[in-house]
Amino acid sequence: MDDIVGLVPAAGGGTRLYPFSKAIPKEMYPILGKAAIEHCIETLREGGVRRIFVVVGHQKGALMDYLGNGSNFGVTTAYIFQDERRGIGHAILQAKTWIDRPFAVLLGDSFIKPKKEIADIIALHRREKPIASLLVFQVDSPEGYGVVSMDRQGRVADLVEKPSAAEAKRLATDGRYLAITGVYVFDPRIFEYIEKTPPGANGEIQITDAIGLAVKAGEKVFALQLKGRYLDIGKWKTVLSIEKELAGGMDVEAVVREREALMRRMQE
Repeated sequence: MDDIVGLVPAAGGGTRLYPFSKAIPKEMYPILGKAAIEHCIETLREGGVRRIFVVVGHQKGALMDYLGNGSNFGVTTAYIFQDERRGIGHAILQAKTWIDRPFAVLLGDSFIKPKKEIADIIALHRREKPIASLLVFQVDSPEGYGVVSMDRQGRVADLVEKPSAAEAKRLATDGRYLAITGVYVFDPRIFEYIEKTPPGANGEIQITDAIGLAVKAGEKVFALQLKGRYLDIGKWKTVLSIEKELAGGMDVEAVVREREALMRRMQE
């Protein structure tokens, strides 16, 4: 399955996790003994992805030290530097000269549970060959999310980043909404639409807006609803809720054995 490569945007400042992320990259926040970025890498690996580009920026040295060349985690990693923090779309665009094939994107401060579900969105992308495939999940409120509407075949008809009340109304299905996770699969042609996307709030280029341009141009975009959970550690409320939930079912001895085995391999 090496025809699809991975891309992990991990250059964001993480101000919603201050004071932790003031000193340490937010992607390094530990969840069950593993940095969040390691869960992200494991998720991509579950989808058969073995070559992964990580977009980094200012103060991300610890993240690069942690992952290294990826060999300790069963993958090969390379790093792309983003000089300015100008949104997820801009971060993805930094990979334009590096990626010439379909690629899976997973934000560095998020992952899914079970991780193996990423294989489903990759399979959808291979089957339908759209410009973009999005993993979505149901929410009661659209606040703070990119939201999509799609037909029964899963083709996206409309999507809006952080919709207003009026915009959200047209996107609702039975009073609920389909929010975009941080998991995408793209054809390289998406780079053309990112370049055409005007900056939004705070001068950031939103990937949702770029996908919207593609939809308006008649490009195929598909969405698949997540059966499991989307775990976002981008802010204190979500990260602490995730810790509480996952720790309750943790097999401490199994985690210790796995971590100590990795520690010994890295010391050799």
